[in-house]
Amino acid sequence: MPVQPWFAVAALVAALVGADQVVADQERDRTVEVTGKQTLISAPANIAVGQGFVSGGELFDRQSGARVGEGLSHCGVVRVAAAVPPAVTALCTSVFRLPDGELHLSGSRTYESTATGFGDAVWAITGGTGAYSSAEGEVKVVRTSPTTAQEIVHEFVFTISD
Repeated sequence: MPVQPWFAVAALVAALVGADQVVADQERDRTVEVTGKQTLISAPANIAVGQGFVSGGELFDRQSGARVGEGLSHCGVVRVAAAVPPAVTALCTSVFRLPDGELHLSGSRTYESTATGFGDAVWAITGGTGAYSSAEGEVKVVRTSPTTAQEIVHEFVFTISD
């Protein structure tokens, strides 16, 4: 009995869809969780739109509390509110240096005041080096210290797709 041409095409399509599922199953997201403690911010007291500043701090493993690296950012101010102290919105690029490579990030931050640190945010993972050389995804940032605290602390949860 001759094989119908449509049957051969259907079999090929089914095989390709099945192969696609195997690849999708192999591409799993991974999560990296760190705590950051700010140790540096260079923003001036009288900040204005167009000015830049840097910030940074130490990174700690969220489970063990062991120091695992540092985070460094360069930001450009895009909005300054008329309030006192002025709320500031900045666009920032960041590098988180970890033992197995760097994660490169981009996103906006809103500071109630540059002296008290920024609030919760979601940033893009734009790449990296080492174990993160093909990384993409996002990082959710949650401020865990009160805005009145001397020590500014954030939790960073990276969801990485390779």
